[in-house]
Amino acid sequence: MKDITVNRRSTLKLLAAGTGVLAAPAIIRPALAQSKVVNITTYDKFVPQSFIDQFQKDSGIEIRIRLTDDQGKQYNLLTAEGAAPTTDIVTVTGHRLSQFMGSNLLAPLDTARLKNWGKLASTYKGAPQLTVDGKTYGLPLLAGFEGLARNTEYTKASDSWEIMFDDEYKNLTSYIVSDFLSIVMRYQGSDGDYVTYENKADVAQAATDKARDFMIKHKDKVRKYYDAASEVQQMFVNEDIYLAQTWSGPAAKLIMDGHPIEISVPKEGTYGFLYSFNVVNNAPNGDAAYAFLDAILSSPEIGAAMTRQSGFASAFDGVDKVLDDKERAAMALPPEQVERVQFFSSVNRAMKNEMIDKATAEIKAA
Repeated sequence: MKDITVNRRSTLKLLAAGTGVLAAPAIIRPALAQSKVVNITTYDKFVPQSFIDQFQKDSGIEIRIRLTDDQGKQYNLLTAEGAAPTTDIVTVTGHRLSQFMGSNLLAPLDTARLKNWGKLASTYKGAPQLTVDGKTYGLPLLAGFEGLARNTEYTKASDSWEIMFDDEYKNLTSYIVSDFLSIVMRYQGSDGDYVTYENKADVAQAATDKARDFMIKHKDKVRKYYDAASEVQQMFVNEDIYLAQTWSGPAAKLIMDGHPIEISVPKEGTYGFLYSFNVVNNAPNGDAAYAFLDAILSSPEIGAAMTRQSGFASAFDGVDKVLDDKERAAMALPPEQVERVQFFSSVNRAMKNEMIDKATAEIKAA
């Protein structure tokens, strides 16, 4: 899923990735408070139907879902509606949070109103990417990461991204150039998320050029650069490739389908993203919004259902114990690998996007 654009750009408990589908918006009466309604803009399958049915039965509150497939569309809609939003809850990625907050579109979360707040996995209760000036701006929900995927029948075990450059696998690897460039920077000891390069354009450019030149040097290892998840999945199925940098979702799907694929986070680390449910500023149905958020936190079974339906991993505690062995193999990481995942930041993204876009074009053209 790209916002997560082609340049998609701390720790996770269970991790995976998935996609969303844009649908026609539900009919929502603008800016009218309706105590028995909660309006949610989110991605396809993020809210399990079984939960919707049970919540509506127990609370008497109707859940109205407006589907989206892009962060920008959510932002543009809220901006256009201004002080009279038709949405109570939106679904924002951590590294886009500052954009929404900069336009005063989100309200700080009053966690005291959520009796089930303690049922978040400990990592997420104070998630720094959702905390600004000591205030929390979202309920951590689902997460994904970039991993090393390998065909276990044709490759040796490896704890390093170095295997992607091994002569043994010439013409047998694949990756999204822009995404893998950040990982190569990290592999080389640089900051692939550019957070530490603010006001240090010369340092950032040198690190970018170093990774670019390294990837050009090892172009012979690449079977094909890919853009869509379906491409890398098909290459693995056809055994056109044995190794790839991929988001956790495509790899998890292959594992669940019985293919001999393993996904891991090498010792040099990787990057990930976090989705959250966020209460809209001036939400017309604030009480209903908090009732919804508290209910969705109530049990790990709900988190597991969200993981199964969306393809993303849950930020709720205890979900790993609800998943079966096959699901854990596809969506869980050993604790030491969990610690290697760094969430993308919203800091210095303009510089990052500009430099990575330029280097990506140079790598493809070389």
